[in-house]
Amino acid sequence: MIKLFDTTDNTFQTNGDKIIIPTRAVIHKEDNGPFYLDLETDLSYTEWLTPNRILVANTPQGDQAFRITNVDKTRKKITLKANHVFYDSKNYVIEDSYVVEKTCNQAMDHLNDATETESPFTMTSDITTLASYRCVRKNLYEALQVVLERWGGHLVRDNFQIKIMNSIGTDNGVTVRYGKNLKNITANYNWDAVATKLMPVGADGLLLPETWLYSTNRYDIPYTKVVSFDQQEIDPENYQDDNAYQQALIDDLRAKGNAYLEANSVPAVNYTLEANLERITDIGDTIEVIDERLGINLLTHL
Repeated sequence: MIKLFDTTDNTFQTNGDKIIIPTRAVIHKEDNGPFYLDLETDLSYTEWLTPNRILVANTPQGDQAFRITNVDKTRKKITLKANHVFYDSKNYVIEDSYVVEKTCNQAMDHLNDATETESPFTMTSDITTLASYRCVRKNLYEALQVVLERWGGHLVRDNFQIKIMNSIGTDNGVTVRYGKNLKNITANYNWDAVATKLMPVGADGLLLPETWLYSTNRYDIPYTKVVSFDQQEIDPENYQDDNAYQQALIDDLRAKGNAYLEANSVPAVNYTLEANLERITDIGDTIEVIDERLGINLLTHL
């Protein structure tokens, strides 16, 4: 059972305007990625299922609202895609706003309050890292993607509440194992981004005094890269003189370069598995994956 609401509704405590009985309804959700509903039903709902109306579906995290975008009709059925209402954030533009040395929660509130049209969202985060961000002519969705890059964390979309949290999910002792509930697994090792020796390049071609940074991980052949980093958040107006400003740029460039090496000094490994899972509550839940044939024994997150 899926509830249909009007385009402007933002509370979903009733059964809405119409109850939709789908022939197929699948929610697709990724950590910091897409979150949408694919729905299929019969033609009796033609006059109700129109773009911009809201569908509320039950999910492992409770009722969630999805706004209808594309609707396709044949002589036999209706199929549609509805994005989570989080993506309404693309409609709220920030002309120019500067977040200076704020926690993630403070930065989110600052940007949310800076939209040209009043935002319907509320913001929450438990990440206490301090960082800065100059946001110029971006919508709220784009600004939040930058916040995720700078402050880190996991995006939690709960109707019109947006959270960025240090960790998500629970550990219910779920194990996926060959010969038990593991149906198929593919392991992909990608060396494309590996770097063990890095020349970071900053604002206006700035280089570090030492030029190169090195990873503690070494291989038989060198993995050398030159990477440019955005330093827009380092504002010269926040420093007493040019020497202090230049030192801030160097410190920032060194920190970003070392962080890049830490993240990229080993190959990216992606495991794609197909399994029968029980006791799963949501994205981020911990699962143990064991496949003795491939030498895999790891804890990962859904």
